Amino acid sequence: TMSEAELHFLKARMRGGQLTKAKRGELKMPLPVGLIYNSKDEPILDPDKQVQSTISLFFETFRRTGSACATVKEFQRQGILFPRKIRKGINKGDLVWGDLVHSRSLQVLHNPRYAGAFFYGREKGKKNIDGSYSKQKLPQSEWFSLHQGAHEGYISWEEFQQNQARLLETSKLMSPHRGSSPPREGCALLQGRVL
Repeated sequence: TMSEAELHFLKARMRGGQLTKAKRGELKMPLPVGLIYNSKDEPILDPDKQVQSTISLFFETFRRTGSACATVKEFQRQGILFPRKIRKGINKGDLVWGDLVHSRSLQVLHNPRYAGAFFYGREKGKKNIDGSYSKQKLPQSEWFSLHQGAHEGYISWEEFQQNQARLLETSKLMSPHRGSSPPREGCALLQGRVL
């Protein structure tokens, strides 16, 4: 019984240490493609110029088109491949190139690391009655830790916030409840209903 209690205390101490590091913005976590750790365990832009230029082009294209879908279509039209890291298995950590898909573009656009920010506790886990586990995204004000300017990024924090607002607006337009939204600018009468 004492051994089991000790294990519980050790786990609690380890979790406490992890949360303390996260609060300070020093917790080492897996980085998205385009960022790597240097010899001092500090996040830096990937020295691979092809990776850097592709990710920079991705944000430029989104800035120009204003839509994740349009960005994906533009990449497909031009035949540009997008990098990703293998997360599991024998080749874990290797870089592979493939077609940009919509879900991948949303992951990149929603990741604050590309704006040079450290974050922790963006989701809250919950165990359901049936034993399954679900995650719920929290608003930015409720994240456990957020440090802007923690490292170099591909875009500024202001641009990241603008991108989030733009994505939210786009998702509202595509939601099933869009018919209840207020009328927008344009020459068509009841254009929301037509859409």
